[in-house]
Order: sequence, then C-alpha cells, then structure tokens
Amino acid sequence: MSKLPETFAPTLKTINERLSADSLSAYNVCLKLEGEVSQKDVKYARVLGYMVLYPPSSNALAKILEEIHSCGGEKATLVKLGKFYVDYYIQGFKKHKTKTPASSEHASRPSFDKDKDALLAVLKEAPQDRRTAKKQALIRDGYRCVVTGKYHVEIPASFEVDKEDKSLVGTAFTQCAHIVPEATYFDISDKVSQAKKRDYSASLLAVLHRFGYNVENINGSKVHSLYNVMTLELNVHDAFDRLYLWLEATEIENCYNVVNVIGFTLPEKITFTRPAILSPGFHKESPFPSPELLALHASCAKVAHLSGAGEYLDELDEDLDEMPVLAADGRSSDVLDHALLRSLSFMPSLVDVEV
Repeated sequence: MSKLPETFAPTLKTINERLSADSLSAYNVCLKLEGEVSQKDVKYARVLGYMVLYPPSSNALAKILEEIHSCGGEKATLVKLGKFYVDYYIQGFKKHKTKTPASSEHASRPSFDKDKDALLAVLKEAPQDRRTAKKQALIRDGYRCVVTGKYHVEIPASFEVDKEDKSLVGTAFTQCAHIVPEATYFDISDKVSQAKKRDYSASLLAVLHRFGYNVENINGSKVHSLYNVMTLELNVHDAFDRLYLWLEATEIENCYNVVNVIGFTLPEKITFTRPAILSPGFHKESPFPSPELLALHASCAKVAHLSGAGEYLDELDEDLDEMPVLAADGRSSDVLDHALLRSLSFMPSLVDVEV
C-alpha cells in the first residue's frame, strides 16, 4: 500500500498552523456543526470541513469558504450544502455498481442556478468514441499502464517495445480511464426523457465551473481528449474510479505521488512520459493528463475517504442491490434518493480491452 502523505489527516495543531484566518473560521463552523447535528448528518459536516482542508485549487477554496460563510451558521443550510457536494461532486466522480436524490439543492440556489442554466445552454453530448480515445492514450502512454508500468497485452508489431523491460514488468489488460467521468456527457439530448440527466450533468459541471475550471475544455467530444484520459490496467482503473486511488501532484512537473487506501502494492511515484518513438502522425507534444482535472479527482477522493461519504455511498449501493422493495415507513428514503441520483449519473460499464 502506498504510504499516505503525512499531511493527509492533519492534527488540530497542524490545522491551526496551516490554515489562513478565513479558512480556519470556516473549518471551525464545520467542526461545530459536526458536534450539533444528528449522526445521520455528521458526514455532511465532515465533507465541508475536509473540503476546506483539501480543496482542488485556490479558486475552489475561495468559493467553498464563501459558501460556508454565506450559510450564516444555520445548521439546516450547512447540512444542505454538504449534501449537495456529496450528490454533485463526490457521487459525480465515484463509480458505482448499479443503475442507481431526488435532486439536492445548493445552499446559494439563485447563484448556482444561474451557472447551471448557462451550462445547460451549451452542454454538448459526447460521441461514444471510447475506442479512438483508448488508441490515442495507448500510443501516448507507450502501450503501458501509467501507474504500474505493465504493458498492454496486445501491442501492434509497428510499435517498438523493449522486450527485456516488457518481460520484467509484465503485461495486463488495460482500459482507457477518464478523469472526469464520460457519463457526464452521455444521454443528454434535448428529449424530454433526458431532461433530468441534462440537469444532473449541468449541476456537476456547474460545481467544477464554480471551482474555477473551464468546463468548455471537456465539453462534448472533448471529454475524450488526452487531457482527460490515461491508460490504466483493470484493477487500478476500478480503484481510481471508485475513489480508492488518486494521483497527488508533486513540485516536479508531471510527477505524482500514487496514493491508494485499499492495500495495492504500487509505485510510490510516477512521472508521465512519452515513448521515444511515437506512431506516425502522432505529435511528439501530445498532452499529458490535465493537472487541474487530476487535482479535482484527488480532492474528491480525499474528501470522500476522510469524511466517510465514500463509504456511505458504497453502503447505499449494497442496500440498493439487496433491498427487494422500499420500506413503507420511509426508512428507505436515503436509498431511494441514491437510486434516483444513480440513474442520472449512470453509464453501463463497457469491456474495454481491445486495441
């Protein structure tokens, strides 16, 4: 298991030392909320607190602080904000097992709706061209998983490979991994039946937009661009999509710490590189995965893991699989909300082992 960074779960002492006055004020609001809400809502307080500690960027932190302070310390409003981020940030990135809330509302609804409506107007459906995305990523990544270094099981004869190195590191079935899930742009046509799916996709993108990311960079077919994809072997891809594994940027360009919370034996660091000889027509400056998108994913994974929100979503998945009918007394309301959101963010898994 890769060693977690020392600052991954900081103590109150280190929190007080590293946070600005504004951040510390917002964090203390979340800490106070955690001690006052029901056990059911503790995870939402923790989500907000860890988002203050682990924002994907300075722009995102500024927006998170603004939204926490705008709640005026009102418990119900803060819980609603935390739930919103579970529904439209964590759940938007996290892979699930089933076709699986009623929409939750953003605490500053009018402002958020303005952002979402603007995105709805330009939201473009992505072509289902995963094959091309995979081929391009394989070429750029040297027909190897970027984390383990294992070679893809089928490599064209025209691609030069160090046979000794291949024998040493081994081979594996690989897949094309998307950082921002490609499901965000599927089934979002203007048909009435897809209106809720479009609304969900626009809400997820509005979160990224408010965090300072230019979502036009991944709109429509751009979701398959090399900025948003990389080659990963099956198990690593699954862990990445389930937020059990993430890439933490270092001070060295294109170099990342590999962090996982499920005990995989993996390299502690990786550096994105291009093969010495690229296929004809493939530009030697082909872009690496976007540091901004990887930061969004890493932030989401850390918050999900530390707050317990990721485990909560896993439990809802299991309940949904095992529950034949919903309880008449309303005890299944969380599972029902989860099922409705899952149906909006769901895209069936595709076997993706072809070259």
